[in-house]
Amino acid sequence: MGTINEDDGWISADDYDGDIPFLSDEENRMRAVARQAKEDSANDSIGVCPCCGTKVVEKDMAYFCDNMDCSFAIWKDNKFFQAIGKEMTKDIAEEFLNCGTVKLMGCKSRKTGKTFNCYVDITYDDEGRVQYEIRFPERKFRRE
Repeated sequence: MGTINEDDGWISADDYDGDIPFLSDEENRMRAVARQAKEDSANDSIGVCPCCGTKVVEKDMAYFCDNMDCSFAIWKDNKFFQAIGKEMTKDIAEEFLNCGTVKLMGCKSRKTGKTFNCYVDITYDDEGRVQYEIRFPERKFRRE
């Protein structure tokens, strides 16, 4: 039987840094940048999809379920939030996914122009379409 040569030209998995010996330094650097971007996007989860339990990630136009078979999405540009003078932010989307409701301050009515505070609840149907429902805080009446 032969002896085990410590330096047989093979790289162990623990020592592999992702560089390929026959590629140029520039090509290896570009591959490293692409790997890092892929890892970063995989860790961008803002919450768990209420439909299927997969992670929800931020994309250009919406916060989508990472499961390709699920159609759950919270759109960034939506008419409901435009109607109350707000925009869908990452913080609001995270709050929806974690709690199902968000408290919004300083919303503005399109009809009257007045500002108000409200709670917005998120629900979804069987096909993963998001629906919003507005609730108002209970008023405290003054005693006369």
